[in-house]
Amino acid sequence: MAEPSDGAGRGAARSRAKSVRADRLTEAAGRFARDARGSTAIEYALIGALIFLVAAGSIRTYVSRMTGVYSQISTAVTQNN
Repeated sequence: MAEPSDGAGRGAARSRAKSVRADRLTEAAGRFARDARGSTAIEYALIGALIFLVAAGSIRTYVSRMTGVYSQISTAVTQNN
């Protein structure tokens, strides 16, 4: 004859399941921390972003300095026509 269950067995099973999930999560976090495969891609992305920022800044500086030169050229060309 089966004994009546008061739910204590279910609580213990849930507790073990939570413990197993926590162990798996800890193990997965440890693997993720030790994995270095993506670090090279991140380094290249950072270098690319830095190159882009330097190029954009250089172009912006060039444009701001050359605007006066091009307007002088434009004025000279329109006066000679």
